Amino acid sequence: MSRYVMSDIHGCYTEFIEMLQKINFGDDDELYVLGDIFDRGPQPLKVLDYILDKKNIQMIKGNHEKMFEDALINDDYMLWYVNGGYVTHSQLLERGETEIAKVLEYVKGLPLIKVVDKFIFVHAGFKDYDDSFELEEFLTQSEDIYVWSRENIGNEKKYRDYTIICGHTPVQNIEEGSNTIIKRHGTIYIDCGCCFGENVDGQLACLRLEDMQEYYVSKICV
Repeated sequence: MSRYVMSDIHGCYTEFIEMLQKINFGDDDELYVLGDIFDRGPQPLKVLDYILDKKNIQMIKGNHEKMFEDALINDDYMLWYVNGGYVTHSQLLERGETEIAKVLEYVKGLPLIKVVDKFIFVHAGFKDYDDSFELEEFLTQSEDIYVWSRENIGNEKKYRDYTIICGHTPVQNIEEGSNTIIKRHGTIYIDCGCCFGENVDGQLACLRLEDMQEYYVSKICV
């Protein structure tokens, strides 16, 4: 059995399936998806359907799932649409209100953070922390911090013997010229910009937890 982490698939279903084939993902393996399967790419609902069909794939909430949730609850779609939500919403509308309600309930129930052994999974990051924090204090920050925060980029700190793994901020925006996983002072950034446009060398990344082996699939969707 192996355990893997991905993030920010953004509707890039073809790349997602290619990655699962590349790592030979099987029923005895586990995959953690750190949010943002929706929006931008062409097939967000196919990604969702696949994840829902697999008991060994667990997901946490990203800011794009949060924007979907807020848009439907508040009947205000502007922020979501500005950030690529139209493709997801249009496909959901084709499935009808019953299906939209089911997806909304699923998204509302997604965890914001997950601790697995000595790994802390979160979509975006944390605000402030140090070794004086008890682990439970990581669970009490606001939802917006978990799904939106970029405050610790450039100020990463090792937290005890844990490793923080997150997506949200593409590595291209962290280190100029990068398109591979970045490891800094106990934090690992795994969003490698799979859904970026034609002028950016984005790809989908996957990390195997047992040995930190990195896997990449070049982007197809733009």
